[in-house]
Amino acid sequence: MSRADAETGRGGPLRVLVVSHSLSGGGAERFASYLAAALDRRRFAASLCLVTDRLSYELPEHVPVSRLGYGGLRHLPRTVWRLARAMRRTAPHVVLSNVLSTNCLTGAALLLVAPRPAWIARVANAPELSEPAAQRWWAHRVYGMARRVVVNSQYMLPAFAREYPRVAPRAVSLPNPTDFDLLERRASAEPIRRRPAGHRTLLWVGRLTAQKRPDLALATLAQLRKSVDARLWLCGEGPLEGAVRRRVAELGLEDAVEVLGFCDNPHALMREADLLLLTSDHEGLPNALIEAQGLGLAAVATRCPYGPAEIVEEGVSGLLVPVGDADALARAAGELLADDALRERMGREGRRRARERYGLEAVLPRWQDLLEAVFAEGP
Repeated sequence: MSRADAETGRGGPLRVLVVSHSLSGGGAERFASYLAAALDRRRFAASLCLVTDRLSYELPEHVPVSRLGYGGLRHLPRTVWRLARAMRRTAPHVVLSNVLSTNCLTGAALLLVAPRPAWIARVANAPELSEPAAQRWWAHRVYGMARRVVVNSQYMLPAFAREYPRVAPRAVSLPNPTDFDLLERRASAEPIRRRPAGHRTLLWVGRLTAQKRPDLALATLAQLRKSVDARLWLCGEGPLEGAVRRRVAELGLEDAVEVLGFCDNPHALMREADLLLLTSDHEGLPNALIEAQGLGLAAVATRCPYGPAEIVEEGVSGLLVPVGDADALARAAGELLADDALRERMGREGRRRARERYGLEAVLPRWQDLLEAVFAEGP
């Protein structure tokens, strides 16, 4: 044990508890799994606490997982109490919560814990566009306990400062670390679909919600098919699934669209597809776009606040178009699908850029330094 460890009571690897809603779903959940699995075991002992019982992403055996059994608002008080109990039992040095909902839950649980561990709250979506009023009200009251608030998009940092000026001095921007070696292994697996011979295939990955605009993806395909024999794989689940299926029928796209539901391994599909399509109205730093670029897939994305313009270099690794514009999306997709050399060149550049900016080697040391820094600040 070092002298610094003895003085702080650390006594070994820094215990880090990552709180996530689940390990099944979107980019925030993948962030939690990537980080917990990748932390240097000589310096950190990571564990995961899931608000729900859903666990689909693979984790190494050295990362223990506990579940709180949340099943809706009626379970909220019990879930807060269970999280506080988990903190008292595991005695983490640092707690990291990964999105607004888990930030609110973690802040409530910390009020029941003494002494309190250092807390890092992570913000993963546009605060002025995505936060329900009740959660924002509570976040204003509990973020004061956070040692740091991590905003995953550098472009989103000023927006967070405007919404939460009292904690803005403790807000920093850190991107999502991405394990591209793991993604390469997953991409080499047998995909659930093969690209149809003679057709161009677009891939869309995300929650079926209003923010992600699956309806715009369908409108884009309908426009694109006037000139290109294209297909669309919609990979995701969510509250709009019924509406999406009805819209597919209304547009007469039953033979061109597959709504695949939650895909445990979208990376194998990224290897099969010709192009990634991102149609969101707003984002944080979309993992699906980072992962597709890192696997060499060119992208057409909306230039929405805040992440796509950080990930895609316009005209170099993909194309960016105005938010909500199906015609512009279709034109951009048609341009890339018609030029194999251009699309492949953009895919190669996207792979290089994504791995340099978001790979574990680039981002993980910054997260590890932050975890140790907030603990070293003391009570």
